[in-house]
Amino acid sequence: MNQGTQGKHAQTRLWIRNEDSLGNTVDDRLIEAGYRVWDRARLMVLRYLAEDTEAPEILEAAVDSASRAMGNHRSIQFFEAYLLRSVARESVRRLRKSQRISYVDNVDLNLLAGTVVFDLDRQLDDAKRIELFRACMDEHGRTMYDLRVLEYDWRSIAKLTGYEDAHSAEVQFGKKIDKALDRFRAHHKSRLKAPGGGE
Repeated sequence: MNQGTQGKHAQTRLWIRNEDSLGNTVDDRLIEAGYRVWDRARLMVLRYLAEDTEAPEILEAAVDSASRAMGNHRSIQFFEAYLLRSVARESVRRLRKSQRISYVDNVDLNLLAGTVVFDLDRQLDDAKRIELFRACMDEHGRTMYDLRVLEYDWRSIAKLTGYEDAHSAEVQFGKKIDKALDRFRAHHKSRLKAPGGGE
């Protein structure tokens, strides 16, 4: 089965309900966003889990979660980015649980972070290190990072995350990476200074 056929088959398994798990009516804009991001969400699940069989369930759950959040009067400004972020987060959670593949190659982190030497390389495996690095970013930065790892161009990232143009998105992401690296280094220094050297 080729990738195109797989995509069409997977699409038939995607069913976004009109009501969420709390019985609230799902906003039409949210449902439309769910179907719009389907292909990107499926590729994201493929990237993390090496197959897309769980993609419909993950995206449907993301829409449900977003609807429940809106029911609690939480404002969601960018539906597509919110859903993709939720799909990425759940995919990573399932990956960590199953430990089927490495979530991201260490080379990807080095390309983004530059030639930074991490003192804890011997103590943390790639999956834990990348998880920690992502945790050092703000929410917007994590979304941009995930999209970048998935090889989205800056124009697409700008559109998904609300920046005016590709250049603005790239510049702001660079600033977010710098701040995340500062937090990352500070965390490592504090671990190395801690009694017993951390874990």
